[in-house]
Amino acid sequence: MKFTIDAVILWPRKLGMEPRVIPFSEGKINIIYGLSGTGKSSIVHIIDYVLGATKCQIPIGIIRDTVEWFGLKVRVLDTTYIVARRTPGNSQGSNDLVMIEFDGEIPDTVSRTHSLIQYKAAFDGMVRVSDLPHSDDEEPSSFDRRSSYRDMAAFNFLPQHIVANPNTLFFKTDSFAHKERLTRAMPYALGMVDAAYIMNERRRDEAQREQEKLRKQIAVHEAAKATHYADVDLLFDRCIQLGMLERTSASGAQKVDRLKHVVIATNEGRLEQTLLEPQRLHISIKLKEVIEQVAKQQSVVDDLDAQVDGFDHLSRTSKRFVAAIDTEKSHAIGLDWLKQSVSDGGHCVACGSFTNALPLVIENLEEKINKITRISDALKDNPVVDKQLSTLKRHRAKQERELSRLLQEQKRLILEDERTRDAIGQIYFVAGEIRGLLKQLDGATADEGLLKRMIELDSLIRHYNFVMSSTDMAEQEKKVDAQLAPMFDDYATQFGLNGTPGSQIYLDRKELTLRFESEDKRDYLWEIGSGANWMGYHIATFLGIHEYLSKEENRKLPPFSFIVIDQPSQVYFPSNTSGVNALDENFDAINQARPADVIATRRIFEVLAEGLKRAGHFVQIIVLEHAGPDIWGDIDDTVSVEAWERKGDGLIPAHWIHSV
Repeated sequence: MKFTIDAVILWPRKLGMEPRVIPFSEGKINIIYGLSGTGKSSIVHIIDYVLGATKCQIPIGIIRDTVEWFGLKVRVLDTTYIVARRTPGNSQGSNDLVMIEFDGEIPDTVSRTHSLIQYKAAFDGMVRVSDLPHSDDEEPSSFDRRSSYRDMAAFNFLPQHIVANPNTLFFKTDSFAHKERLTRAMPYALGMVDAAYIMNERRRDEAQREQEKLRKQIAVHEAAKATHYADVDLLFDRCIQLGMLERTSASGAQKVDRLKHVVIATNEGRLEQTLLEPQRLHISIKLKEVIEQVAKQQSVVDDLDAQVDGFDHLSRTSKRFVAAIDTEKSHAIGLDWLKQSVSDGGHCVACGSFTNALPLVIENLEEKINKITRISDALKDNPVVDKQLSTLKRHRAKQERELSRLLQEQKRLILEDERTRDAIGQIYFVAGEIRGLLKQLDGATADEGLLKRMIELDSLIRHYNFVMSSTDMAEQEKKVDAQLAPMFDDYATQFGLNGTPGSQIYLDRKELTLRFESEDKRDYLWEIGSGANWMGYHIATFLGIHEYLSKEENRKLPPFSFIVIDQPSQVYFPSNTSGVNALDENFDAINQARPADVIATRRIFEVLAEGLKRAGHFVQIIVLEHAGPDIWGDIDDTVSVEAWERKGDGLIPAHWIHSV
């Protein structure tokens, strides 16, 4: 999207003073250079704040104390606007904003025309992302809201803490919410999908979320209905017993229908006329059946108890046998010693006389002891009863649960049997209970509207999937990668970056970083060491993306056509803790002492100039630097915007400060 910053504008708090205007050139490398502490880095945050950032990152102190409104003069497509935002007070960002068409002169003062919401909506309309839908949630998460022009700011800013950061490639994606939002916006930003695809995708996702909610509601209804059907059985039995219904087999739904007839008869005042011969024995018959079932089940459990006790006894006996064998073995003379003692000519170990019988005796003894030992070891290492005992105990636990259920049913029926003694007086009471239960049952039944909506959502999801299937996302990603990868590689080569030898550079849209792929290896930016490498790859990425966006077929894509880079030379000339930078000193001395670093810094601007040229000057570049024209002065398309080299120079005019 063609978007040019013609000027940064600051309106002072002090009345009667003219606004501070810092002009920029279109299609050039605009450079503000000078000393530390002059406000260079604040330019990044001023532009971001005026363009609708949620939080103001402009430093507190002199800048906020002297400025009432921060503003920009911008050109969007063919229209020029003055946009501005009031300095925040105690809040993170002001809700007072200005958007007016430029009439040829920068006004001396401005006043609120938009709230932040209105302002962002107007920008979304200008950059043609307004047709991307909102989430249907009342309060969508920060990354579930619509994609907007604000998501595209990631392609415009390389602040000082990002430009050489190994872990973060894009502006603000060091926070989870911003990373998620950019991940979702990336395919649209790079033209892999159009607004219609995004709309269908979002609507499909919303339909799936609604469908999932309905499934949960229906599941709750069904669970409640299952619970209430147990009460239906109970009331149905009582109605039979009281003569309110005839005894017959029926399904759950049929029982509900018959209970409804009882309620209708009650409402019409004819319940007594519908009564049948009371079946007072109905509960008793059921009670007798349950008592018989309890007795049978108790017998099963008792039998299992006996079997478990038998195996327990066998297990204990085998353990005592093993223990006895171990005890006897500890008393026996070692056979190895005996065999060794008689091997010397067959002399008896007791009397010393010669005999041929001793080896045979010892051999028999050894065989007997080994046989017993094997039995003992088998019982010790592989208890024969463990598996059977475990199986029996599990089976017994299952049968005990069934016995417990039958006992509870028996108890219930006994209570019911007692209540039947005064059955006739309970007829209307039971009718009231039926009425209440049917109301609960109706509330627990899934509304037909829910089921109908489920069918509608199913149809919608199929429709969206069909429409989206005409766009092959994987194929589109490959096409974009095929264009971006060689651009990244070209700029990296100009920086003299080797990366991983023999690898191809890709933009990893999931991790939001660079990925280096070879036949048998995959590396990421954070693994490619040194600040110079990280800085070079950051700039190579941004130049590659903006060269891609400058192509005629991509010029209407949402990202704005400018880049702001803050102090890329820091990897060669870092400032010390007090803010002093070597480039602020005598250039000749620096050039003589550190010629390689001077050459490397100059190369940054040479690569930027090459990127500008390859993009057809469609993009505008703003650089905030310590490095002065001694380094970049004769490079094509470089423009010195401001030089803040002396005390008193800087973003805020000296006379503003003195008037505070």
